[in-house]
Amino acid sequence: MSLALVVLCISSAAHAQLRGIKADATALAGSEGIHAGSDVRLALRVSLPQGFHVQSNKPRDPLLIATELKVDPPAGVSVAEVVFPTPVDLRQAGADQPLAVFEQSFVVGVRVTVAPGTTGEIVVPARLRYQACDDKTCFAPTNLTTQWTLRVVPAGTPTRPLNRDVIDRIELYFEGGLLLQRAPGTAGGLTAAALRVLAGAS
Repeated sequence: MSLALVVLCISSAAHAQLRGIKADATALAGSEGIHAGSDVRLALRVSLPQGFHVQSNKPRDPLLIATELKVDPPAGVSVAEVVFPTPVDLRQAGADQPLAVFEQSFVVGVRVTVAPGTTGEIVVPARLRYQACDDKTCFAPTNLTTQWTLRVVPAGTPTRPLNRDVIDRIELYFEGGLLLQRAPGTAGGLTAAALRVLAGAS
């Protein structure tokens, strides 16, 4: 192999590591309308290209980049919980311990509280930061922006549930007293079983 070809191969590999891997994210709300003074469940369903995973929100190796969801609530809205799925162990040849990762599809749950007196439409923006890897290479960290749009309706107005295939399962694991993983400074979480069920929900 010529020196020029070796240099080209190394350069191509380095370039691949510098580019991020795009994930698809769908922001889901648990209700068509919400009442002021109440909580609402939200979910962010994330899908990576086939063959990729991301580091968990608490990777075992401190040198790896954790998956983070930063929610930036507007006035009148506060974040009560951000919950990540329990990571899956990924064993790699030569490694002393498996990596803690989220597989190709996973769901992050969010619970927000809407203050009394809040009215109208509310936009809740968020940013997901993650590092995608395949079985050989970890790629550049990527930021994905998303948002939930919530509509506050007058007290007593009926509200129609939405996305129950995902939201109901999140509530089940919040309320079921099972093993939970919590984001720093929050409470609640999803079990590995919930992850597998939610990842398959569409």
